[in-house]
Amino acid sequence: MPFCQLEYGKIYYDEYGDGVAIMMIHPPAMGRKVFSYQIPLGEKFHLILPDLGGHGDSETKKTMFSTKEYAQEILAILDHLQIDKVLLCGYSSGGNIVQEFALSFPERTRAIILCGGFPKVHSYLLKYEHIAGMYMVKRHDKLLAKGIASAHTAEKHIRDMLYQHMLKVDRQTWFYCYHESLHFSCLERLPELKVPLYLFYGSRDFNNKHIRLYKKYVPQVQTFIIKKVAHQIITKKPDEFNQALIQIVKQLT
Repeated sequence: MPFCQLEYGKIYYDEYGDGVAIMMIHPPAMGRKVFSYQIPLGEKFHLILPDLGGHGDSETKKTMFSTKEYAQEILAILDHLQIDKVLLCGYSSGGNIVQEFALSFPERTRAIILCGGFPKVHSYLLKYEHIAGMYMVKRHDKLLAKGIASAHTAEKHIRDMLYQHMLKVDRQTWFYCYHESLHFSCLERLPELKVPLYLFYGSRDFNNKHIRLYKKYVPQVQTFIIKKVAHQIITKKPDEFNQALIQIVKQLT
């Protein structure tokens, strides 16, 4: 498995295909395996799926990472692969890292896609979802991992793979990622965004209320609503998501 060497360890990633570079950023604990249904995109594009520090197969000496530090990891991987610009896709709170990267390194960003993303925790429901996650990580981490994996797919082999991969995360990393996400905000910086922004939400996802916030600060944002699904569009409606992503790349190129 290829890796990018950093001062504090190795960041492992999967790499498929060539062409337009697309990197997908996972939410806390899930690691690169959550994008298993997106691997076919590697037949058309240069697809990179990393395990961020403290996650999956990556080996790091430190366990607590800020959103900015994870953005630096993306930059390190791009430099390692000699990629000038990347289309970044962030799933759930992985979108926080994607937004931070695009705002910090617009010259290295082709566009960003947020799947169930948010510019800040703006609702009580999302706030208490984070707090509950932090509680579960400390006391019932395996139960939480099993619940998250089961919520993403009915296919047993994929569900088991997600669960086993989640168990590799450092527990302190997992907890701190939820803490970082809870306190993350790029709302006031959104008008500075210089790259195209695409939003994906399931029609049953309470996070789609954030569309109003994005449209207020980024009027040119493009939004995709996937019907009959909640938050887990990349695993439960992968064909619709993958096809939409292909069309986005066509627009950009």
